[in-house]
Amino acid sequence: MPEDRKIIINGDMLDDSCVVNNVHARDLQIEELSSCLVPCLNGKKPIHAWLFGRPGTGKTLVARHVLRRFSSERALAGIYVNCWERNSYYSVLDELVSELRILGAEKLNTSFKLERLRRFLGSRPFVIILDEIDQARRTERDSILYNLCRIVNVGLVCISNSAETLLSLDERVKSRLSARLIEFGPYSPGRLTEILRQRAEFALAPGSWDDALIAKIVQFAAGDARIAIRVLRNAALKAEADGSSSIDMKHVLAGEISAGDLRKETLLAKLSSHHRLLYELVRQRGEINSGELWDAYLDHCRAENKPTIALRTYSEYMNKLIELDLVRWDRALVRGKVRTFKAT
Repeated sequence: MPEDRKIIINGDMLDDSCVVNNVHARDLQIEELSSCLVPCLNGKKPIHAWLFGRPGTGKTLVARHVLRRFSSERALAGIYVNCWERNSYYSVLDELVSELRILGAEKLNTSFKLERLRRFLGSRPFVIILDEIDQARRTERDSILYNLCRIVNVGLVCISNSAETLLSLDERVKSRLSARLIEFGPYSPGRLTEILRQRAEFALAPGSWDDALIAKIVQFAAGDARIAIRVLRNAALKAEADGSSSIDMKHVLAGEISAGDLRKETLLAKLSSHHRLLYELVRQRGEINSGELWDAYLDHCRAENKPTIALRTYSEYMNKLIELDLVRWDRALVRGKVRTFKAT
């Protein structure tokens, strides 16, 4: 594409995970979370916080923005951990000690790592953001929160889709955590317009978009910033592919994505290639039983000359797809423990 036809000039701003300097429409939540970290200024333990709200409401953005601001202005240290990727007590602890570079080729058990972490931090205030904490199994979630709460002057910022995850914690953990609840509701059309306009100004070439375009995307997104940003990005890519110098409504319509489709896309992107292959095989067949799916999976891997997972791992992967509501199952009308799968 000729340079003068290029529409996207800063693709990072069209990534919904990008942490921007000016966070629109979340002043109240920023203030509430900041107040939880204020005790750090006097060398005291931060107040634990529980951020909750549906996807696309700015929870992660606000948490990372506030931590970055306190880190730069007030020298408060902290670490971000995604519990989708690190969904066990062991793996969360491993991420913390690895990021802080406080272990060499030493003992790997959790009690040793926890003690090393405690000694390294000493009495300094420290913040740990635990994003998607609801993705950890309940027992692992309890272990993560209970043990990290015991470290002197460590404050936890937990991010979840609902307050129900907090209420489901073991009573001992809930009592020790005593987290301040901070709710994130859907963005209003006006606020979402501000967010999307900011992204467009930094990401897109001047003259390639207008306010009418932004208004159309905001209407479609229904308060979900992730959807709005994703649709804008898709529309810009469609326009570039067409060789256009500006984004038209036809590009927006071609780039639209529903909340359900975005959720599936986001979840599948976080899973392994084997998870995605199994999901795609189920989706293509419409309905398939567990034995047929396993055979189809093996045939595909052989044809592509790819390594395969073990049968036990296959069962674990399918259970993960079911847990995430990407696949549903029913008991097959045959003898034995056979299940029938359907994509949601």
